[in-house]
Amino acid sequence: MPTPTRQSPIFTRTYDLLQWLLPHTSGWPRKYRFTLTQELVRAAMRFQERIFEATLTDETTKRLEQADVELQKVRLYLRLGYDLHLLSPGQYAHVTEQIGHVGRLLGAWRSKGGVAPS
Repeated sequence: MPTPTRQSPIFTRTYDLLQWLLPHTSGWPRKYRFTLTQELVRAAMRFQERIFEATLTDETTKRLEQADVELQKVRLYLRLGYDLHLLSPGQYAHVTEQIGHVGRLLGAWRSKGGVAPS
């Protein structure tokens, strides 16, 4: 039987987001590397961890709430990166579209009362 992480679109979309995010932020100027870049990547990784944990624990609702908080942080840090001209308008549009899709998938999962996605 396939695991939820292998079949659910939220896990695939989150993985795709991380694959895009890591190389695009690694080139940000050094003065932001240990502040904005590090916090952005941490929040994105914690988001992925929380949704994964939601499938493995009895605390699904709590983990999904925590995932939502982390996703909001990712949005905030990306907006700051855009405002500091670290992302081009095209990059920002692309990544916000990715995050919007992940957010909708998370919202759908939460609205199902924490029932694991299929």
